[in-house]
Amino acid sequence: MKRLFASVVTLFLFPIVVLAGKDPADYPLKVHVLQQNWGSHNVRYNEYRGIGRGNIWEADGVHAFDFTYDCSFPVRRTARNQPYLAKWKKAPTKLAVLAEKIGNEEKFQECDLKSTLHSGVYILANGGITEMSQADYKNFKARNDALQASGGASGASKVSVTSAPVSGEIEVDGEFMGNTPSVLDLQPGEHTIAIKKPGYKAWEKKLKVTGGSVSVSAELESENGQAQ
Repeated sequence: MKRLFASVVTLFLFPIVVLAGKDPADYPLKVHVLQQNWGSHNVRYNEYRGIGRGNIWEADGVHAFDFTYDCSFPVRRTARNQPYLAKWKKAPTKLAVLAEKIGNEEKFQECDLKSTLHSGVYILANGGITEMSQADYKNFKARNDALQASGGASGASKVSVTSAPVSGEIEVDGEFMGNTPSVLDLQPGEHTIAIKKPGYKAWEKKLKVTGGSVSVSAELESENGQAQ
């Protein structure tokens, strides 16, 4: 009888667990993942482990953090304008990030990160990541904001980036900006655009942006020397 009761309880509870969704409104933080390395992954069993570094935005503040994870989906680098939503489960050592399920934009999945918070802010510089103090970051951001304001909307260029094959990772001056095909807003000046995709050689081009619209197309070459 007890076993039957337990089975009935399980029967009624299980659909509730399956149907219960994650509400993005419950995740007030934003996480920008700058670097991610897989320690191991098993696609068949949906097991992904790795380490990484990034920044956490909480209200008006931002802090660098390091993390490790063991989840059912891979934590990937994020474009500046496409951060993960997140919330603290146990500040500052356990952070939950929310990601859309592939193929279903209305459903979300959660991954817990073991985190180590830093006092400063991570920035990309000279092809790597460095930690900047809060005071220096404030000045750095003010200069960048002033530069963008002086250029105005007309000063930025629309740069269309495509590749064959598609879904290559786009890096501009070392920063991940999304996947091909994409249209990017870049400020005037010289930029280095790189496109990377597993199994293919990295493609790179220096581009001088002066305004207007620009198209960049990359023919990726496989690691065995065959163009695609």
